[in-house]
Amino acid sequence: MNQIFFLWLICIFKLINHKSIEMKQFKILLFLLLVPVFTFSQVFDIEQVKVNPSMMGDYEKFEGMWANAHEEIHKIGNKIGWFLFKVVPNSNQPKPGFDYVILNFYKDAEAKKAGWGVKNFQTLMKKANYGKIKSSEVKRLSSLGGKIKSEVKGYSLSVLDATIEVGSGPTIGDRVTYHGVKALNDDYENYEMKWFKDGHNQDIIEGRRLAWYFNKVESSTDNADKSMTHVIFERFNPSAPQSEAFEPTFVQQMMWKHGGASREFIEDATLELVNFRSSLPQ
Repeated sequence: MNQIFFLWLICIFKLINHKSIEMKQFKILLFLLLVPVFTFSQVFDIEQVKVNPSMMGDYEKFEGMWANAHEEIHKIGNKIGWFLFKVVPNSNQPKPGFDYVILNFYKDAEAKKAGWGVKNFQTLMKKANYGKIKSSEVKRLSSLGGKIKSEVKGYSLSVLDATIEVGSGPTIGDRVTYHGVKALNDDYENYEMKWFKDGHNQDIIEGRRLAWYFNKVESSTDNADKSMTHVIFERFNPSAPQSEAFEPTFVQQMMWKHGGASREFIEDATLELVNFRSSLPQ
């Protein structure tokens, strides 16, 4: 069941062409609107990485070496996905205090608690990169391990809810909008899951939005922002049709007003997928 949800979860990276949805697919889409995601369980970690400016040119090579290691780690079975994103400058967003974001997905909470299951990382690194990266380069990149990241903030999250999805698997270059959120009252989660989500699903059906995922921060490292209680990932269709103007009802106005007042967006970033490994079919 958890692996099924992971396949659903990776739609955050998927592209959709709303014009290609046939009637049969459209009916399936409407059915999926009624499927609750609360029967699934998914946990993952976020790492916000600030790279040492003098080593920026080596950072993606360094993570490329680790990508091969994660592929081997996934065979152990506890961890099932690794995704590396870079921050893309956006004139509409303040620059975040990190350069890259890493997501590590686990089979379930028990698997996360059990750890990655690696006894010797040096041996694993050599095995994972054999025939892919020269041993001298592996040695050089490995030597950067304690210096290449000037700061890492970590958050452990659980998935609370998600929209429907259509499309193919994740692709290098896919873009994701990230929001770090502070809940301002006890009603916040209900506003997201029982009000805003309905609008997001409608946007997906009409071709404007690709995906929306709502997550709760369960714990974080000592240097992390302790005011951040939730994280939202969402994707929009770059070829979206223009929205038609409409007059919101009184109920819609009040729900948007009070729903908006239940949260504060404390950090935002546009992310681009630059590398990933998954143990599940794409």
